[in-house]
Amino acid sequence: MGVVVLDNYVLNTVIERLKPVDFFHEHHRRIYHHMIALAEGRQAIDLVTLTEQLQRSGELESAGGAAYIAQLMDGMPRITNVEHYARIVKEKAMLRGLIHAIAGIQRQAIEAKEDVGLIFDRAKRTIASLESHDGPSSEPANWLDIFHSYDDFESAAPLSFAINGFLQNDGATMIGGLSGHGKTLLLLSVAKALLAGKGTRLWNMFDVEETAIRVVYLIPECAIQPFKHRLQMFGIYRHLAPDDNRLLVRTLSKGPTPCLSDSRILFAVKGAHVILDTAVRFSMEDENSATDNQRGLASDIFALLQSGARSILAAHHSPKPFARENVMRLENVLRGSGDIGAMLTTAWGIKQLNGAQNLIHIENIKPRDFQPCGPFQIAGRPFIDNTGDFALHKRPGECGALQDEQGPDRDKGGASIQSREARAANIALLSKWLVDGPGQTSEELVRKFAAVGITVSPSTVRKYKMEIAK
Repeated sequence: MGVVVLDNYVLNTVIERLKPVDFFHEHHRRIYHHMIALAEGRQAIDLVTLTEQLQRSGELESAGGAAYIAQLMDGMPRITNVEHYARIVKEKAMLRGLIHAIAGIQRQAIEAKEDVGLIFDRAKRTIASLESHDGPSSEPANWLDIFHSYDDFESAAPLSFAINGFLQNDGATMIGGLSGHGKTLLLLSVAKALLAGKGTRLWNMFDVEETAIRVVYLIPECAIQPFKHRLQMFGIYRHLAPDDNRLLVRTLSKGPTPCLSDSRILFAVKGAHVILDTAVRFSMEDENSATDNQRGLASDIFALLQSGARSILAAHHSPKPFARENVMRLENVLRGSGDIGAMLTTAWGIKQLNGAQNLIHIENIKPRDFQPCGPFQIAGRPFIDNTGDFALHKRPGECGALQDEQGPDRDKGGASIQSREARAANIALLSKWLVDGPGQTSEELVRKFAAVGITVSPSTVRKYKMEIAK
């Protein structure tokens, strides 16, 4: 294009070969379009007139700006070579058109939604159009095929829920909460409801609308031994057996979890409800990583749905400052970029208010297609040990928002009263275990805490022991 600025007569030669759509970069397409407009208006084409033309049309910035226009002639080829360079641009444009056409043909062949003969005929016409017309500069063959038809919408199934008002089908639902606040136990409770199936109720609140064909539970941050204990606590261990086989589990003990786009994972999830515990373990980096990694996770979750997964239910960590919050919002409950929240059909925020009872406050922080219930609370102890599931503690309407239920009470050091209560409950639990087995190591006790849904470090256990010994 710099050659055209230098010698306007060259444009006649270039126009014979190239159209704006032949250029790869949008900047160049806009610039070339306005060069043609200037020529058709019998105006000179130079840096000044070209810049003014783009400015009048409001496209100067989208064409790269004045500075970009000014450097068009930098590295400019010789005028005598302009036909050769125009031919290169044209050939590259035709190859791009061929790539797009082949990709479309491949997609139609893989989906196999139509008669084979029809797919072949369309493929022939698409290739023929690239040969007989001026490459991708002409109207693409069957361009409407990339959009849904009216019949597609007419035959689409209505919006549905696996668990009414809680877990929507054909979408991703996320449970966000602080580490150690019971996310895994909640996911196991939901898995139990899905496996029990239609006619049962989750937490005596949400009707289960269908019986799961399969539940795929991926938990790459937990070993098989403690997870086996949790499956047994919730009474769903039997679904692993060959005569049932409706529960598929992969833990840390099986090795690094394959990426979600692995063909074996995509095959396993067909018709299944998929649980990711936690979602960030399936992204490229950690939960504090860049937006691109969160978008990568979103793409993988969409791939699971496109492969036939019935629903996706994932746990996600809250940022540490959420411990001091009295309000639940999408932004403060889910750690990371906004792309995580944007891909979800539903998101629930949780916060443990009492460690001894494992009393969990739950609020909907993102409903997309339905009117959610109000805040509610469930209790884990002693109910999980006695009945294999949570018990409803406060129904919507009885339960206030987090601010009302948690309260602003703090001790002099700034720690919440709830945190002190949870610590006291943990120490009481540890004291009982040490009476039953005085010689247990800190690592063994950490695993015992994990088995009941409490995350503590070995150093924390040692501090608890020191307090008990006082």
